Amino acid sequence: MLRLRQVWAVQGALLALCLAARSAALDADAARSEAQQGLTSVRAELARLAAAPAPRPVLLHSPEKLLAAGELSLRTKDYEQAIDTFSQVVELFRQGKADRNTHADGLYLLGEAYFGSGQLLSARRAYAELLDLGNQSPYDAYSGRSLARLVDVALNTGRVDALAGIAQQAARITARDPSGSFDYALGKLSFARGELSEARRLLSAVSPQSPYHHQAQYVLGTMLIKQALAEAGAGGDAEAQARLVLPGAAQRFEPAISQFRHVTELPADSAVHREVIDQAWLAIGRLHYEAEAYLDAASAYIRIDRTSPVYYEMLFELAWVYVRVADYQRAERALEILSVAAPDTLDVADTALLRADLMLRSGRFDRALEAYREVRDRFDPARERVDAFLTATTDPAVYYDRLVEEGLEASTSSKLPDVVLDWVREEARGERVFAVIDDVTHARDVLRRSRRLASKLNAVLAAPSRARAFPELKTSLERADGLINQLAQVRRSIALGLEDADKSAFMGELGTVRAERRQLMARVSNVPVTPADYLRREEQGSRSWSQASQALQRVTLEADRLQAVINGLRSVLDEADKHGVTRDPQSRARFVAEVEANERDLAVYRARIDAYRQDVETGRVQVGFGDRRFGEDDRVRRRFAELLDRELVLIEQTRPSEDAFEYGRSVAPLLVEARTIERTLQERLAALQGTVATEAQQLQRLVDAESGQIDQYTQRLDALDQHARLLVGEVAMRSFANVRDHLKGIVLRADVGIVQQAWELREEQQTRLQGLQRQRAIEEQNLDDELREVFDDAGEAL
Repeated sequence: MLRLRQVWAVQGALLALCLAARSAALDADAARSEAQQGLTSVRAELARLAAAPAPRPVLLHSPEKLLAAGELSLRTKDYEQAIDTFSQVVELFRQGKADRNTHADGLYLLGEAYFGSGQLLSARRAYAELLDLGNQSPYDAYSGRSLARLVDVALNTGRVDALAGIAQQAARITARDPSGSFDYALGKLSFARGELSEARRLLSAVSPQSPYHHQAQYVLGTMLIKQALAEAGAGGDAEAQARLVLPGAAQRFEPAISQFRHVTELPADSAVHREVIDQAWLAIGRLHYEAEAYLDAASAYIRIDRTSPVYYEMLFELAWVYVRVADYQRAERALEILSVAAPDTLDVADTALLRADLMLRSGRFDRALEAYREVRDRFDPARERVDAFLTATTDPAVYYDRLVEEGLEASTSSKLPDVVLDWVREEARGERVFAVIDDVTHARDVLRRSRRLASKLNAVLAAPSRARAFPELKTSLERADGLINQLAQVRRSIALGLEDADKSAFMGELGTVRAERRQLMARVSNVPVTPADYLRREEQGSRSWSQASQALQRVTLEADRLQAVINGLRSVLDEADKHGVTRDPQSRARFVAEVEANERDLAVYRARIDAYRQDVETGRVQVGFGDRRFGEDDRVRRRFAELLDRELVLIEQTRPSEDAFEYGRSVAPLLVEARTIERTLQERLAALQGTVATEAQQLQRLVDAESGQIDQYTQRLDALDQHARLLVGEVAMRSFANVRDHLKGIVLRADVGIVQQAWELREEQQTRLQGLQRQRAIEEQNLDDELREVFDDAGEAL
């Protein structure tokens, strides 16, 4: 059996060699016929190429496809990508490559992307442009929504003085869309300006069939609340509003409650309308809570579905309702759900402390102690970090620079928890301090990405593969180059026929030429011919750079692992005394020095990784037609043609065999025609490359101009930055100080809770002890009485 397997293996190898030989060889007649067919195909394709119009710029993605892609990004809350995509749509309209319908859709969605990302001033610019065009179709369909958003922007930015200008801008709009959005927006604007009667008239006029009827009815309920507050003498005073629990509060809020109940009875036929209805239930619950109608508040709160955006907010308020009615078990259950489902809410500390208080009230002392300790262990280190953060920088200007240097999250995420940053933002919301910081950070990030994009464009335009910047020219270049490669395949077929005519190695110059020509046969067979071949070659180049990028990513992960080790070592050195590890000062100093040296080395490696990553990105954009591989193709083609021509000349001169001589004479006309066609193709290829060079120069001038604009924007941003350093830095520092005090209060409340738990436990144990002592005294008294009775009975018996 072993010998039989060996025979089969030898036969299989011989069969494979035979098949390979047949696939790599052609007889002389077949080779000549194949070469003739190849020339005919190239000639026909060249005629079509010459008759084709000059290549014109084409869009890689139509405006409609860009709109669809941008809307998908907007729905997934990838606002940066959505902004980039919609900006392209708007720019295409300015270049005359998109129609008005697409421009209207793109401009409104651009404003929505800006609004969703918190870039309110940029959103205001887009909405204002739409409102200016509101009397024209198709922009009139977005005039109402744009007006409503402008009101939102003015209120969120605290620019109430801008409402008058918005009203003037809206007064110029005469067109009305059938959806009722403009009437709703006008009513909302009047309400924001304090014109309640006009707002009520406009909002009441919104048709029930309008998609904005729910919102209009909700705003009417809000107006009734404001009217109730005004009648109570609260007005806009927050402290007065906090003291609304007065006799008759329920009667004052009854119209608003009825209005909100009317909203809840409207059909929930869309996600927006469902959210409005949930907001109405939330408002009803709050009004009942303020009126001390806690059961009614609870029944309103529980109508909000768990899929609602306000569900977690409702849970926290519902817990307080249960606390008011002394239903601690349900309150604790609501807080437990909130802590598990939304652990990063702004009320996380109050939620945890309230849970601990409820456990303490219900007599679960061990769980209450554990909850208090969890709060203290979580927020006390945060308090220490905030304190150290404030102590390290006392100059407001330097403090501001530190915040803005790499972005707030990027510069402090390693030191400050996210919840602390959220509290700081909430603390400074009224003064829009962090909005300024975020705007500056975002502007610098945009400028940084713009410089990187300009660098990539410069790399593309400076590379031999710059044709990839012009897809329409690249396609024409690939077609011409593919025909030249097809002529190389024609020469290869002729060479295969020459091998069939005479396989001899020959001697002298003919033998040397034939040997070198044979070495190039395999390489010539791999040149791209069809569009699929060019696409495959481009994918191969991209894949090679992707492999390099993956290797860099593995190195980055290793660097992150080493950084984690360094952080762990620092933590051990800082907390060694807490764990009972004692070291002499010299050893500790030596360990600290080693850790710092390794951290410096790691920083150097990270800088190198970043440099290599930029090189990889630059190399990736330079892959394509004209790169080193295509230059090698041209060199191989030319050398192969020279060798084949020289071989046929030598065969004609030396006549080594009659078959080779006759074959050479028969294919000479084919080679002459091939050279003629190739010269035509080379001329066309050179003309296309000249066009690419001209277009590249024009694009380079545009890139240089944009780079100059980027530099100017950077200078203007730095100038504006200087004006904001002291003021914003001072207010931001004060916000951090307030958050530090808030953290101190949280830790203090947790410590007080721990002490209270110990006191309650002591009181409970003392109460139990006193009860046991009383029970013991009673039992002893009973025993004494029984014993006395026994003695009395015994004395009488005697």
